Amino acid sequence: MDVGQQIKRYRTECELSQAELAEKIYVSSQTISNWENERSYPDLQHLIVLSALFQVSLDQLVKGDVEDMKNAVDQSNMDKYGWLMCLFIALAAISTG
Repeated sequence: MDVGQQIKRYRTECELSQAELAEKIYVSSQTISNWENERSYPDLQHLIVLSALFQVSLDQLVKGDVEDMKNAVDQSNMDKYGWLMCLFIALAAISTG
C-alpha cells in the first residue's frame, strides 16, 4: 500500500476531513490531497507528525510502500530467472536432441 493510501486510511479512521488534518499539521488541504493522490509525498518531518497524530509507528505509516517495492523487485527477479531457466532448458533440449 502506498503512503498516500495509508494517510487516507488513517485520516478516515480518525474521522478527519482533509481540511481538518491539514489544519492540525499546518499544511494546506491541497497538500493533503496531493499526498493522498500521490502527486507529491510528505517529507520526513511531516511523516513523523502524521505518525504521532495517527498514533502509529513511522514504520507502519510507510511500510506498505516498502512491502510493495520488495514484492515488485522479487517479482522482477523471478521473471528474469524464469526466462533464463526456460532458455537453459531449451538449449539443453536442442543440444541433446
